[in-house]
Amino acid sequence: MNLKNRISRLASLLSLLSKGYSLSTPKLSERFDVTNKIIQTDFKEYLLPLFDDDTLYYDYSNKSYTAKNNFLIKTFFDVESLAIISILKNKSKDKYSDKDLSQKVNTLFVNYEDALSHSIYQLSDIEKIDKFKNEIIQIHHAIDNKRIIECMYRDKKRNLYPLQIKNLDGYWYLICFDTNYEDIRKYHLNSISKIIELDEYYDGDTYKKIVDSFDTAINAWHKPENKPILIQLFFNKEVSKYFLRKPISKTQRLIKTYDDESCDIELTVTDFMEIIPTIQKFIPHITVLEPIELKNIL
Repeated sequence: MNLKNRISRLASLLSLLSKGYSLSTPKLSERFDVTNKIIQTDFKEYLLPLFDDDTLYYDYSNKSYTAKNNFLIKTFFDVESLAIISILKNKSKDKYSDKDLSQKVNTLFVNYEDALSHSIYQLSDIEKIDKFKNEIIQIHHAIDNKRIIECMYRDKKRNLYPLQIKNLDGYWYLICFDTNYEDIRKYHLNSISKIIELDEYYDGDTYKKIVDSFDTAINAWHKPENKPILIQLFFNKEVSKYFLRKPISKTQRLIKTYDDESCDIELTVTDFMEIIPTIQKFIPHITVLEPIELKNIL
């Protein structure tokens, strides 16, 4: 990272502040190999104006810059994005800029972050996030930094390794490792509250295979610990086009097409309940070919 570059330097300063460090000008000047004046400019003209409140401030008692604890968990932006925003805000105040440009730039980024949260989590046909938007932001930050969280879930205190936020069958879930049960759990985000990000970390690589398995999940019945089950289905001509246009899951594969446009497909599930609700919705237009156990259950 080139710390002579202002974007990189500002991002590095934000990262240090987010970890709870108090930063003095002389030590930063030595660390980044720049003058004291440049460090002071970084804070006074770029970082301190970044937030409207006293999120970042100069502590006169110990002559250092500091920040409120976990200030990054209140935003969807990472440190590099915030560094770029601080530079754009600074440039918008230039004497050659339009009179009201600075105010419009501030409004733009407030609106952009709100739109970002909605574009990621609020599609028209899925559960709305309005009631747990702040929790999503906190969890999102913890996932990015591989930090353990303490929270309440259904009136019980939990310590969780937050692995992934996932929409399953229209509802938002946190895929996590629960230390109480010592296994992977799916917790509805609407039921998670009082989140505290701990100064403890987990190894994300340990759970990568499990997290990746949810890419093929159909709904919350997905059980990553189970061996995949091969399912073969017949779709008659009344519904085949819909399922070919919008597959049930990423594992879906076309086996055979008939003259009347009906077809056979196969896919994998980890539990019969992953596929049973879909089949029930479309009986008699869907028929189970294999396995016989699923056919008997239906």
